Amino acid sequence: MEYQLDNTHLQYIRMTVSGVVEKKGLIRAMSELMVHPDYQVKHTLWDFAGGEMGLSMGDLGEIAGILKLYKTRGTAFANRSALVVPGFMDMSMARVYVSLSKLLPFDYRVFKTLEDAQAFLTSDTG
Repeated sequence: MEYQLDNTHLQYIRMTVSGVVEKKGLIRAMSELMVHPDYQVKHTLWDFAGGEMGLSMGDLGEIAGILKLYKTRGTAFANRSALVVPGFMDMSMARVYVSLSKLLPFDYRVFKTLEDAQAFLTSDTG
């Protein structure tokens, strides 16, 4: 799995993922994102369009468990995260992850298109 962090948008940080998405690589990408200086004030766009899910249900649970340890700093946390996931099976896995993360301080949503994800992240209402 390879990923690229792009911080050029005013309202979100884009993580573009390619290759087979696996737990170790995804945790590494999430860790880099969460220490980024703008992470607290910008939403997140995860673009998995160039990737292929290689995660198990257990992996999804572990990742959600790790995120439970994350504590926001301050009250102005930009908590929206859009997941762009093409394909029926990969989208189903992403939706399982969203349901596992319901108690976390993140508002994850799954989208088929980049345009819909960007609209969610840039809208005033979420």
